[in-house]
Amino acid sequence: MKKTGFLAVVCAIVMLSGVSGYSADTIKVGVPLAETGAYAGSGDNYWKGIDMAINEINKGGGLLGKQLEVVRFDSQEFAPEVVMQGANYLCGKMKVASVHAGWAGWGQDIRAYGKYDAPFFCDDGAMPAVDVYKSNPEKYSNTYFITDTGGDQANSMFSMLTALPYEYPNKKIVIINTDDAWGMEVGDTLSKRFKKIGWKVAKRETVPYGTNEWGPILTKIRRINPAIIHIEIPSSQEVITFFRQFIKQPTNSILSYGWSITPLEVLTTLGKDADGIVGEMPAGMPAPKAPNSKSQAWVDQYMSIYKHPVPAGSWIAYTSVMAWADAVKAVGDEYDFKAVNKHLKEAGYEGLQGRIKFGENNTLHAQPAAPIVHYQVQDGKLVALFTDPPLKPYGDYKFQVPRWIKK
Repeated sequence: MKKTGFLAVVCAIVMLSGVSGYSADTIKVGVPLAETGAYAGSGDNYWKGIDMAINEINKGGGLLGKQLEVVRFDSQEFAPEVVMQGANYLCGKMKVASVHAGWAGWGQDIRAYGKYDAPFFCDDGAMPAVDVYKSNPEKYSNTYFITDTGGDQANSMFSMLTALPYEYPNKKIVIINTDDAWGMEVGDTLSKRFKKIGWKVAKRETVPYGTNEWGPILTKIRRINPAIIHIEIPSSQEVITFFRQFIKQPTNSILSYGWSITPLEVLTTLGKDADGIVGEMPAGMPAPKAPNSKSQAWVDQYMSIYKHPVPAGSWIAYTSVMAWADAVKAVGDEYDFKAVNKHLKEAGYEGLQGRIKFGENNTLHAQPAAPIVHYQVQDGKLVALFTDPPLKPYGDYKFQVPRWIKK
């Protein structure tokens, strides 16, 4: 066994909400998330939503009269062998009744958990993961993508950027993305959409994770002075360091961070300095005022527990646990995976924002009950400007021209 695999198994933590130890009167729920490594912050965001759902169910009397046990596994940085060990441990050894993974890779997780039948909820939005599902829908029918695809999210980003109540000084865009499936998918889609309406992609940079020195790229950007700079990097330190170096000599550009604006650590680090940046959260919860009383009560409860606004992944991870529990209640047997999966596909789930339905390829495509939410940072907080679909302004919140843009 490789060293990383050994550490992953050692780091597997068995946790129980409400009682201690295992019991025949409990239902095990698998939670493979990044607890160490570059994606640990993202893993923590998902965990808080999952933990909130588990505690809510247990305090309400449990599921089918049983308390839920959480069985955790450290997926680290999603190396295929580690992800497979997680599936074998959670589903093969621990016999969990469902798996809630958040973002778990680009297809290696679909293959790993597709060996088993327990419902597997993941936040993999890149097409390579969906393509694994499409290669054998029957084999991977237990997979539920709790986010829209990267391409569809990029189309929504394009719609938002072209709908802003702002007159762009030119038709030049710079796109920076990571060298992984997600970054390339978003970057390619945005590039095609802007070119189609006559814009020039003045610079396209594909960078590796860990890029924290932006001097050479920023020198070129300052010569171009584009109307938009879009950055799609699903990690925090890169976008934090980019902004700190950009703001020393900013261009007259709308700074669009896509998904990268929503991880908790970005705003906790930058605070009000980030005012003006726009970005999006798929399957998100609009803020600061939620869309209805049930949603607002949930947001208030979340903030009272964790002492910070809802970050990327928390709400939809919570919702995936509740959707699974709802299906189990309807079926009456947590291990009748065939019936539970059938209910999830056919009935969907009445969530806080309305009824959600898994669509083509078992994917939670953007829908009113699980919208893509487009934000701007204002006063150090994420303020929803638009929800999609359909793309429309949210509430009375208004776009603010970033302070670094000189008229």
